[in-house]
This record gives sequence, C-alpha cells and structure tokens, in this order.
Amino acid sequence: MLWLALHLPLLPLEVFPPRHHGSPTDPAHIQPRLVVIPQGSGERVMLADTLAAGLGIKPGMKLSAAFALANELDIFVRKPDAEAQRLGVLAAWALQFTPTVVIDAAHTLLLEIGGCIKYFGGLARLRELISTGLKQFGLTVTSGIAPTPLAAAWRAACNRPKAVMADKDIAWALAELPLAVLPVPDTTLDGLAQLGMHTLQEVMALPRAGLKRRFGTDLPLLLDQALGLAADPRDPFTPPDRFEYAVDLDYPVETLDGFGMVGQWLFEALETFLSGRGLGVQEVLLRLKHEDLPPSELTVRFGVPGRRASEFTSILQERLERYELAAPAFTVTLIAAHLHQLDGMPLGLFGHEAGNANFQLLLARLSARLGEGAVRAVATVSDHRPELAWRMAQPGEQSTPLPVGERPGWLLAQPERLSLRNERPWYGETLTMEGWPERIESGWWDDSPIARDYYTARGPSGRRYWIWYDHSQHDWWLHGIF
Repeated sequence: MLWLALHLPLLPLEVFPPRHHGSPTDPAHIQPRLVVIPQGSGERVMLADTLAAGLGIKPGMKLSAAFALANELDIFVRKPDAEAQRLGVLAAWALQFTPTVVIDAAHTLLLEIGGCIKYFGGLARLRELISTGLKQFGLTVTSGIAPTPLAAAWRAACNRPKAVMADKDIAWALAELPLAVLPVPDTTLDGLAQLGMHTLQEVMALPRAGLKRRFGTDLPLLLDQALGLAADPRDPFTPPDRFEYAVDLDYPVETLDGFGMVGQWLFEALETFLSGRGLGVQEVLLRLKHEDLPPSELTVRFGVPGRRASEFTSILQERLERYELAAPAFTVTLIAAHLHQLDGMPLGLFGHEAGNANFQLLLARLSARLGEGAVRAVATVSDHRPELAWRMAQPGEQSTPLPVGERPGWLLAQPERLSLRNERPWYGETLTMEGWPERIESGWWDDSPIARDYYTARGPSGRRYWIWYDHSQHDWWLHGIF
C-alpha cells in the first residue's frame, strides 16, 4: 500500500470566512489573525497566521500579551466542530482520486493511492492534480507519501513532500523528524526529552521492552505501526447522502447586504463536496438562525443540476434582493438534501451544452429576481388527451413525453367547432386532410371520455391545421395550428 497524507496546519484558522476591514483593494484592510482557546479566566493563542507571527505572536501566548504586540487583531475562538465539518467536505472531494480516504487526527487526510497511480498517469501527475485542486480552496496544505499511514502523516506534518516508496526506507525517512509529531501525551514527550531524546531515530533505537515499562504500550505500538511492523487498520470515510454546512457569523446580521460573501464561501464548500463524486444539486436551502424566533428558511433553485459556486452565488444575489430578514441572524446553514449525478450525463446533440447551461442559468436568475411563479416551463403529463397532456412546471424540471404522432406547437385555449362546406371542414378556407387519422380514445376512467380521429389538414394558403372528428357528436373541431 502507499499512502498520501494531506496535512492542514492552519485549519483551525482557515475554517473561518475572511473578514474585510475597509476597502479590499487597500492592503491596510488586512489584519493579523489568531485562533484562541479558553485558559482559566482568559484566553491563550492556539494558532497565529504569518502576519501575527511576524509581530512576535506565538502559540501558547496569552491574548493580553498578543494585544501588547498588535493593536488590531482578528480573533477567532477555536471551533472543533467547524474543523471536522471542513475535513468532511475535503474528504468527499478527495474521493475522486481514490475510494479509500481516511480522516486522521491532527487535521490530516489520508489517501490510499497505491491502486490508482497508474490510472492517473503516474505519481507525479496524480500529485499535480491533487495540488491544483487544493489551491482553489485557499487552504494551507503540506503532504507526505509513505507505505504506512502514520509515516505519511508524520512526514506531512513536518512538510516532507518527498515520496517514500519502499518499506525498507521508512526508518530513515522518519529518523530526523522531531518528537513533536508523535500523538502522545505531553508527559511522554517531556519524559523522552529528559532522556536526551530529540528525534524519532533516537527513540526508535531504544529497546521496545524498556519503552513499555517507562511509557506504556501506546508509544512502542505507534512506532511499530509507523514502521509497518504492526497492523494499523483504518476506517474509511463514508460520505453523507446530503450536504449540510453551518457558519456562525461574527455578529448578528440585520440586513443581507453583506451576506453575499458568506453565501459564496458556503457555495464553495458545497462545490468541493459535490465534485469528488461527480454530483450536483438543483435546489438548496439556507437556514438563518435567530435569537428569539424560529429559524428563517430561504429556498434557492437552479435551472438544472449543477455545482459551480460562481453560478450559485449569482443566483443567490438575485434572490437576496427580494428577501427580508425577520430578525437579526447569527448562524447560517446551507443544506442540499437532494443530490443528482452529473458526471456521465449526455452532452447536447450538437455540442451546445455550454449554451444550454447559460440559458438555464439565465432562467434560474430570472426566477430568483422575479419570484418562483414568474418563470414557468411546460412539462408533459401521462395522458393521451392532448388538452390534458401538459402542465406548468419549474424551469429545468424533467418529464417523459408519451409516444404520440405529430403535434402542433400551438393548441387553441378552447377547441373551435368547424363548419362544413361541400361536406368538407372549413376554417376561412377549405381544409383537405393529409395522411391517415390518429385515433385517440381515452378518459373513460374519470368521466371525461373522448373518441376522436385526429387529422393533419392543409388549406389552399399552405397553412396546416390539427383537426379532429368527434364520433360522439359527429362534427369537426379545430384543436391546433402548425
């Protein structure tokens, strides 16, 4: 087996949508960002971005000390649930590369890639595809490759991207890594430091029996699993059958003017989730949580199933222009309950799938701006009676037409009785039947039976008509014009 580990060292910070201070084009609007965790009566820094680190702010520092180094800081309280949520979305995205994806501890994804390297054209090409995909998410990622999941994860945590392909090379590949990569209690790390240990090579050289006596069984087992000397079973990630992603807002939002950025961020997470399995959505629900009222819900529909965040965001903006908040909202949840298979869908007959997609996007934006009932489509109904064989539907809604004969593109709202001249139907001109009739007998089950012979007729003007002879009333009727 061969494992690719993707480590996200800044995930606790990058799960939060970006904040804007002033003009986004002004470099001064960027502020140092921190993630803090409670400590006693105060808070301490868990993670600092590059700007904050450049000011001397370090993990473990009290927040009060950080403010002594910088007057303006963007501060976020750590949210483990948001981190797990984001990892789940990325795991679903990674399924496009391998069916075996594992969510590991310490913000790491493990991909078993041994069986798919050839399919993607080699290891270098596979890594290039994954790297290109990750860049669009705005996440900081380091990687490692090794025959065991632990070895790959530890090398990724230390930003050692060089691939280790053989079992015999694992020991030297881990040798120079610091002890901090070990997922063990601080007391164990302190005990190893007291013995003068600084690297994994020094620990791996110690007798396992001595390690067990002093530190218990966990540490020797971890080392053996990393070296491939002990089994390390992993539970593969199983993607959910629906998408649900929540974002807590910095402060209660009273208007939706600035909501577009959060909506875009949510739709980007949705696109990430869908792309891994070739899925799309045609409808999503935005749930806005208030303090003293039940949640508000806003449904956003799209013309056809899709997954592009940019298109979803443009439709959302149209929808928001017509929506008023019932009360300030402090949490927004995006829900996609019905997922559609996209990859493998047939393309347009003449290669016009791009044009059709643009048309469907236009319909969706018009519906969002004008209202759900303002833009309608026509769908077929399983009824042979022409006047009952259609219904109004949502744009993009699929229906299966009945196998019928030639039909005009326009039916009269009410059929017109035709007079006869020289025993032939007359509608401003003499109508001459073409071809054989189409017999339609239907409706006996709902007390609206018909027994008609439909003909295509033509007048001297060249106009074509769709007429029928009614066997119950013994007269002619005009139903449509071609």
